[in-house]
Amino acid sequence: MLKLLLDEHIFPGIAEMTAKLAPALKAHSIHDWREGRLLNQPDLRILREAGEGRLTLVTFDVNTIPVLLAEMAELGESHAGVIFVSIRSFAQNDYGALARALAGLWKQSRTEVWTNRVVFLQKAARPSR
Repeated sequence: MLKLLLDEHIFPGIAEMTAKLAPALKAHSIHDWREGRLLNQPDLRILREAGEGRLTLVTFDVNTIPVLLAEMAELGESHAGVIFVSIRSFAQNDYGALARALAGLWKQSRTEVWTNRVVFLQKAARPSR
């Protein structure tokens, strides 16, 4: 089942906001997960520990993480998936849009296998009024 780890550049409250939209979703902020001991740690360590915890990493880092994923693949290492968030699609302070999109992605693909999967998050359609 898809479980999320939000990196340190994503507002920690988005984990709670996302869980309110999809109550069965397990979403953690790196600020709180494992008592925050992965804050300011190298990205490779975060990817590896997220993988051990079967958590898919959610990140705005579209520059460094792809390079690390390629290195891991060359070494035959797996990861628990990465969801990239583009600043072209989401402002870092557009918490509602990000929470809706994560909840929507979870509802669509929560039972799929996320090992070594990489996706770019798409904006969710706003509910009609």
